[in-house]
Amino acid sequence: MSKKSEKKKNPDLEIAQDQFILEWGRMSSSWGINRTMAQILALLFTTREALTVDEIMDQLRISRGNASMSLRDLMDWGIVRRFRLPGERRDTYSCESDPYLMFAKVSRERKRREVDPTVSAIRECIARLPEASDDEDLEAFRTRLQGLLDIFSALDAVYQQVLSSDKVFLEAMAIYKKGMEQQSKI
Repeated sequence: MSKKSEKKKNPDLEIAQDQFILEWGRMSSSWGINRTMAQILALLFTTREALTVDEIMDQLRISRGNASMSLRDLMDWGIVRRFRLPGERRDTYSCESDPYLMFAKVSRERKRREVDPTVSAIRECIARLPEASDDEDLEAFRTRLQGLLDIFSALDAVYQQVLSSDKVFLEAMAIYKKGMEQQSKI
């Protein structure tokens, strides 16, 4: 048993952490993200020390296979890191502790996995259409898909201004916070 698992948790903290983990899993599954993956992220995010697979399994009451697959997915997303502490034989896992940077990383990955392929698919659909047509249904289809591309283009412009890198995101958040502080003084 590790030293950190011997330490007694504050009961209020434990209740609040459990509630957060459950809620994060529920909310994330509404977004199409695997509930266990989200709960592992929430656990690592709210825990100050890196955890082993066994500790994650114990705390979330999940199987080793489920924990391993979810951790692998989280590492693929770039939001969980695996490392081995000196002198230890087991891998430990941690995630970004800064909520702003974690949000930015998740947003970038969701854009890459969901938005970018959708934009490509819409462009392919439009490219299949003849350049000009007297067919009203075809032109209505083209107009509607072009409208979607316009929306995605606007979102991409916001993305480039706010989320394109950790540095850009932190700068944008600093400007936002400064504006909120000034607004609260009014």
